[in-house]
Amino acid sequence: MIVAVVLTFLSGCVNKGEQLLATLEQRSDIGMLICNHGETTEYSAPGVQDLLRLTAEEPERLKGAIVADRRVGKAAASLLIEGQVKKVFTPLVSTPARVMLEQAGIPLHAKEEIPLMVNMDGTDLCPMESKLLEAETAEECVALLRGESLIGRQMLEMLNQQSLSLLVYNDSVLTTHDNRGIQDLLRLISEQPERLNGAIVADKLVGKAAAAIMAVGGVKEIHTNLICTPARELLEQEHIRVVATEEVPQILNRDHSAMCPIDAQIVNVQSKEECVALLQARLLN
Repeated sequence: MIVAVVLTFLSGCVNKGEQLLATLEQRSDIGMLICNHGETTEYSAPGVQDLLRLTAEEPERLKGAIVADRRVGKAAASLLIEGQVKKVFTPLVSTPARVMLEQAGIPLHAKEEIPLMVNMDGTDLCPMESKLLEAETAEECVALLRGESLIGRQMLEMLNQQSLSLLVYNDSVLTTHDNRGIQDLLRLISEQPERLNGAIVADKLVGKAAAAIMAVGGVKEIHTNLICTPARELLEQEHIRVVATEEVPQILNRDHSAMCPIDAQIVNVQSKEECVALLQARLLN
């Protein structure tokens, strides 16, 4: 009885995927269909724009979903893997995409397979496929698609696994720091500003104070578990790439009873340079 129920369930998934695929092929105005929790949603943005948005903003729409996509190249496959979809149906798949999905254990039903995905007029390699040609893993592909560095992701993982508060990668050199708050950032901007200029940084949490220091220091990319809205806005104005797991209105103190005392000192200061000068005057020994 249990086997029969499982087989019926799997058959239902396949049948639903085939229905989605048939709909996709009948309508030229949609590029992807996603069925999850009994609800089917249509998407029509070019390329992998919808998948990029969904993985970043609505991952729950993808997790466990049955997906029918008009073309599945390496870019789409990596995002579908990140989204943890259940099954993928497509009229056309590239070999690297098929291999990637197989390695991730995601069943694929494709009508046709080609060595590499080409552009829409068939004259050259698909720009996305070309961008990811040397990438080996889905994680690396997703990082490249989002303009992130893979090392930034790895740094944040390292930060969370060890008793560290800050990692700075610059000129192929990784430095680790374990002091509380912004002490290490303040020391760097005051004594070794070249370590921050063009650096990739992983910081456990980023408030306005940390953001101001990194902006003045010329940091290129920031990976963090937690960022507050004022910090994100400051960094966005400086065109600094930010990858944050969670955003909150403000960073709180250790017992969560009020705003972080460091951020509170600069809450009304607009200039990043003024923020840093004030912090240096008050906090450096």
